[in-house]
Amino acid sequence: MAKYTIIGGNGFIGSHIVTLLKEQGHDVVVPDRNSCNSLNGELGKVIYCAGNGDCAKSYFSVLEANTVLLAKLLQDAQFEKLVYISSTRVYMNHYSANETDDLVVTADDNRKLFNLTKLVAEELCLKSERDVTVVRPSNVYGLALNSTLFLPSIIRHAINNGEINMFVAPEYAKDYVSVNDVAKACVWLAENKNANKKIYNVASGFNVTAKQIADVIEKETACKVNWHDGNFPREEFPVTSISKLTNEIPDYKPQHVLDDLKIMIASYKEELAR
Repeated sequence: MAKYTIIGGNGFIGSHIVTLLKEQGHDVVVPDRNSCNSLNGELGKVIYCAGNGDCAKSYFSVLEANTVLLAKLLQDAQFEKLVYISSTRVYMNHYSANETDDLVVTADDNRKLFNLTKLVAEELCLKSERDVTVVRPSNVYGLALNSTLFLPSIIRHAINNGEINMFVAPEYAKDYVSVNDVAKACVWLAENKNANKKIYNVASGFNVTAKQIADVIEKETACKVNWHDGNFPREEFPVTSISKLTNEIPDYKPQHVLDDLKIMIASYKEELAR
């Protein structure tokens, strides 16, 4: 069994990775966020889940969490391997989503700082003389009913209020990946010596539209769906390629978000009935 240090291990993705590692019998350390700048000793395998996406109000924190802390670890920390969690958002408004693609940054994207810091962090990993792997997960969801994430939130709203409000176009489409699949992939890549200095997309490999999601929720809850017109931001996401990951993990079979939506709805109804 190996030693793991999970940076951001109390967050949504990190906590699921911690649970998986403990189930496998590994020695897992989750440092306090305030102590991450002064980690001493051998950290074993590091999975870097810390991050911040609030580009409107916490832009300096976005830089710190996504890039600065990582740079310090790459320079000073003692570790066997580091897996850095980036994002497939770097493919937004691009024509494809392959790990080897040249990438663009959209000028009018109000969260472009997030993309820029993730790309800087990726480059630091690849340029460092350390054993590092970069993971780009797509839009991560989980079955946690009390989560503030988009899918659990609208399910609660549908059941409690009898309606949901959609502030995107019906055809708006993204790739959704289960947090369980992300956790398994990160642990597998942390243990794979051939993954050094490589980037991997971790996704479902298909896009799901806002209308498909709304249709499932409407059918399962009998709620009303309110589609709001507006000046929507230009956000188009190409289908994420997962061929690189599936070639190296043949048994990687991602969960389907529409099936999991039904499970979330049934679970929430059951909880309310108690």
